[in-house]
Amino acid sequence: MKKLSLTTVFGLIGALSWGLTVLLRGTSLNNIELIQFILGMMPNISAAWFFIWMGERFFEKSKKEFNFKACLLTSGTIFLLGLISEIIHDLFLDSPFDIVDIIATACAIIMYLAIFYISKKRKIKDSV
Repeated sequence: MKKLSLTTVFGLIGALSWGLTVLLRGTSLNNIELIQFILGMMPNISAAWFFIWMGERFFEKSKKEFNFKACLLTSGTIFLLGLISEIIHDLFLDSPFDIVDIIATACAIIMYLAIFYISKKRKIKDSV
């Protein structure tokens, strides 16, 4: 069995937590303030991880290495799309710009990038 990549693990966690969030939003748990806050920002974290995974899959299909530079490019694109989404919601959909969503997306990306960078450095160190 092929070992799952770090990005695949993050992507699967993102997909599962996104689905769980959708399910839990329709329950009475959504009436608890802390859970409501978590369920409000969880899609941003989940989507960031899921779409980074999709970025890695794109690079794999293109026969290109998903190195740290590619990871930064993918993450930057996801952050910009998240920011644009918030602006569109604010301007056209009568939904206020939510800075917490942007912070959640940024934190998810930073967490992933840090773990990705450390794991790549560890692999290089172990191979020497």
